[in-house]
Amino acid sequence: MPVWTAPAPRHLVLLPRDIFMPAPVLADLRLLFASLAADRSVLVPAHALIVEAPEKQIRVARGRNATLRCNFKTNSAADRGDLVVWKKINSKVDAVSRYFDGLVQYGEGYDHRIQFIGDVDSGDISITIGAVTMEDNGTYVCSVRLRDDPPRTSALQDLFVLVAPSKPECKILGTPEYGQTINLTCASHEGSPTPRYTWKSFNMQNEPRLLPYTEGQQITLKNISADTSGFYICTATNIVGTEFCNMTVSVVPPSMNIALYAGIIVGVVAAIVVIGIIAYCCCCRQNKDTDYEMTVQEDRNEPSRQMPARHESIGEDVENA
Repeated sequence: MPVWTAPAPRHLVLLPRDIFMPAPVLADLRLLFASLAADRSVLVPAHALIVEAPEKQIRVARGRNATLRCNFKTNSAADRGDLVVWKKINSKVDAVSRYFDGLVQYGEGYDHRIQFIGDVDSGDISITIGAVTMEDNGTYVCSVRLRDDPPRTSALQDLFVLVAPSKPECKILGTPEYGQTINLTCASHEGSPTPRYTWKSFNMQNEPRLLPYTEGQQITLKNISADTSGFYICTATNIVGTEFCNMTVSVVPPSMNIALYAGIIVGVVAAIVVIGIIAYCCCCRQNKDTDYEMTVQEDRNEPSRQMPARHESIGEDVENA
């Protein structure tokens, strides 16, 4: 039982010289004074309160139940007004609070998820949080407030919710052309603890090769060339699991910008086709106009050829008459 000590008062006994005391009584008094001088302190009870968390860190996989253990000791009897509180640091509400009369109050989001698993009256105020999520990550405080000992006493405990890395997403930032600088990025949207990212590379012949940087969510490749082309693998790892993604980098000369030149070629071909169609239409129209003019001219010349024959027939008729 925790106690505190206070110094014992010094005792001074004055006996008048003219008082006669028997030798045995005098000897007993001397022994009493000697014992008091040797034991200069007396034990005095105190209202001590101790709150302890046996484990400072708890690691639990997401979806599992997490048990947070906490105990308290005191030499005073429990009272109905005494209070136990569990709270997550930086949270606006208590996770759960319990009075020693049995009343339990749950904070928002913790109802039906938290339960006391020990004998609170005996000092075991451990709790279990069911089906933990990433939102449960953090530091928790278990505290006890006794009516006879107003200052609240607390203990801290960290809860780490473990999640394996999700499949990372690989990206190429920049244009993979000769002489350019590109960045290769890799990121998992989930992972607790935060995943560690490592890189490996293989050339086009699938042979491993060294990289200037092999760790981090991003690596930079400067002044790239054909030798930079190949396969790049990013691996995301934490204590729960591992995932990876890969990408192919193909470095080309600026003159081999296929998309740009393909567009130019298609445009030129289309222009040639349009010009050809227009020229063909113009030629056809010109030929039709020429044929029409020749037909009209022939029609005009044909009556003049027939007129002499008519006059000859008229002369013959006159002579016969």
